[in-house]
Amino acid sequence: MKENTKWLLYNLTVAFSIYWAGNLILWFPWSLNANLGIGLMLTMMPLLWGFGIYHCLIRYNGIKILTGVIINSIILLMIAIVADYLFFGLIRGAMNDLYQPTTFYGYGFLAVMPFLELLFFKKSIIRKRCSVTANDFISVGAIGIISLLLLIAIIKFDLKI
Repeated sequence: MKENTKWLLYNLTVAFSIYWAGNLILWFPWSLNANLGIGLMLTMMPLLWGFGIYHCLIRYNGIKILTGVIINSIILLMIAIVADYLFFGLIRGAMNDLYQPTTFYGYGFLAVMPFLELLFFKKSIIRKRCSVTANDFISVGAIGIISLLLLIAIIKFDLKI
């Protein structure tokens, strides 16, 4: 039971960190040119999410990896929806920018990504299985917290390049 709880918390931490780090990385290119930001988002974010999903799945200690994939997919989707609301609504005050068709396509793609990773990397995921450690939380969590705080500061103080 304790291992399952640690794994769930690790998934939440990874999703939190990828979301905020990705938005921090994309903020300046997107603020310079929306097409540049969109292009970077479509190429870079699937790689970041894929990296995070892979690290979550290799740490799943359950019997059926598909169960871990389903749980991972739900967690990623929940974090993305809540974080989008926080980012667009509370931090930026730009809810009109959020609920576009592309947002829902992005949610769909994010929900499917863990299943695609299982399809293409199942042997590697199963072969590299390991447990969640305290260092996993510290390194991943620090990235997310620092990214969130920097992004809030950049937006609230209207920092430019």
